[in-house]
Amino acid sequence: MSFREILKMIVVLTIVSGVCGGGLAVVKMATAEQIEYQKIKNIKEPALKAILSGYDNDPVIDRKVLVVGTDKKGKPIETTIFYAKKGGEVIAVAFEAYGGGFEGDIGIMIAIKIPDEVLDGIAATTHSETPSVGGVALNSPDFLDQVKGKSVGENFGLSSEGGVINAYSGATISSAGASKAIKSGMEIYKKFKSEILG
Repeated sequence: MSFREILKMIVVLTIVSGVCGGGLAVVKMATAEQIEYQKIKNIKEPALKAILSGYDNDPVIDRKVLVVGTDKKGKPIETTIFYAKKGGEVIAVAFEAYGGGFEGDIGIMIAIKIPDEVLDGIAATTHSETPSVGGVALNSPDFLDQVKGKSVGENFGLSSEGGVINAYSGATISSAGASKAIKSGMEIYKKFKSEILG
């Protein structure tokens, strides 16, 4: 095989690889929004349906992304705000916040009634807690419903620390993680209220 044939094969392979790579990039860009929508629809929407009520829109479609800070590497931290509307008016907002649990971060979807600024409900979205302990707490109506109707100004710490949340028996660390997530969510809401409601 001559040098010229080898060079020809390299050029042809380079062109084929470039066309295939470019094609994949175009497909990824074209489908990115739909993939994001499906992720939200399948992971976040069940929590939204559990904590929002009385709306006549699709909160998954009526959403916006808000930059709420930066991580240790300087990358933006984004939070998706979901809007529940009735007759075109916002009646509640919902978003996810995180707190450290026993096995990692616990994601809690938080709904806030507007204009009352009281919690409409919370639901666990993601966690790695032990299914028979922390997992039970994060799915227990008794644990989740205790914040319903509480003002955004409440102390959402555990009752042992002077807060309004009673820890789930046997799952204190998971309860504390959920508490941290709610407190983090309230900080986000208070700090970015004008952007969230604007």
